[in-house]
Parts: sequence; structure tokens; C-alpha cells
Amino acid sequence: MTDLEGAPASAVDDDATVGFSPLAMVGVGAVGVLGLAWFLVSWLVLGSPLTDAIGETVGSLAAILLIVSIIGAARASTR
Repeated sequence: MTDLEGAPASAVDDDATVGFSPLAMVGVGAVGVLGLAWFLVSWLVLGSPLTDAIGETVGSLAAILLIVSIIGAARASTR
């Protein structure tokens, strides 16, 4: 019998999986709602063409992700 025959199929410990914190889930939901709201305001209220409204929303969400990434990198470097 070799060592590999008795090994488990996966070396990943299922108990050690880490999920999102409740604060992160609220943040993701808030960003999603704000993105959808900005799209609707831009398209329906301001009268932007559909493609422009989509572009504005994608640009806004990209800027938010950049800010979150910078904050996360700053927090990780201080640990």
C-alpha cells in the first residue's frame, strides 16, 4: 500500500473555508443597489442614451472598486 492510496481526495480543509463578513456583505449589497440606482437615474431621469448610462455606471463601479482596493491594500500593509 502506498501513501497516496490512503490520502483523502482533497487536501482542502472544508472547516477552514472563510466567507465574507456581514459588513462585507452589506457593502457589496450597497454598492450593487447604488450602481443600479445610478443607472436608472442616468437613463430614465437624466435622459441619457442606454449605452451612455451603462458606460457611466460601469465607470462609477470601477472607480468604487479602485477605492476599495486601495483601502484594502493600505489596511493589509499595516498589519
